[in-house]
Amino acid sequence: MADLRSGTLVEHTTLGVGKIVAVEANAIHVFFPEADRRFAAKLRLPTARPLLRTEGVAPDSWLEGLSAFTLDPKVGRYAMAASWITHDEALDRFHAVYPKAFADPVYAGRKDGRGARWRAAHERWVEVFGNAHGERLGSADTGATVKRLLDVEKRVVPLHLPADVEAVKAALSGPGAKPFCVALAELLSMPSPGRARFDRLFAAARCLPVAPEQQWLVATLFPFVAAPARHVLLRPRESCEAALRLGFALGDASAPAWPAYAALRATSARLLERLAPLGARDFVDVEAFLHVTATTAKRRTARSRS
Repeated sequence: MADLRSGTLVEHTTLGVGKIVAVEANAIHVFFPEADRRFAAKLRLPTARPLLRTEGVAPDSWLEGLSAFTLDPKVGRYAMAASWITHDEALDRFHAVYPKAFADPVYAGRKDGRGARWRAAHERWVEVFGNAHGERLGSADTGATVKRLLDVEKRVVPLHLPADVEAVKAALSGPGAKPFCVALAELLSMPSPGRARFDRLFAAARCLPVAPEQQWLVATLFPFVAAPARHVLLRPRESCEAALRLGFALGDASAPAWPAYAALRATSARLLERLAPLGARDFVDVEAFLHVTATTAKRRTARSRS
């Protein structure tokens, strides 16, 4: 039974495809998404072994990415957070806000729509900085660079939390602005920057004179606006809440750092794949989906099952 390891996808003859989330001496805990329950099933060994197979199970990036399982000591079962919702429930939330999904006029058709605002900011970035790589970003005049950054940011200020409305301006008002702009230019100059460039950007962001949550906003906002097909926006409270509800763990997001960012980017890539049939094009659309997931109350629908 060496093939039954934590993280392995298995197929049960009646329960379908699932993911092993924990292994005990005489049992395995398997999460089956088709069950629409937050608890993993506890399957006794060796009784359950003939009902399981590990070979030939098709890859499932969404299921493989689920990692927010913890042991509930009251019932002795591994489970998602109590706020966990299924992907179908998350879709129901999204459709309740945007009935036509990513083609909805409220989302994409109006100038004040969430998607329209992000895309307007991207278009302004290209106008101001030349292209997604920030061709004109590496200016020796930090003051002029900051002015251009704020000109781009003002397109999306209405999407900020109230506490963050002045955060970007405050963050870039001191001496930390220059090393931040240098690190940002280095990051965007590469089509696929490695971890080292993100580490430098996050280190510069941690020196900005604002709270850690706002440092996250400044650090990820401009790469996201510059290249929404490659970079994601991380706002700790909202991003972590959305990920937790969907069953993904981002880890420690107390201050800008690579592990949490990388986890959100992987989560966003999996979601983009699942949302593509609805018209999702890039991480702007994933950001909107995560925003609705985090901020909309749970609804009981025909697709929700106990």
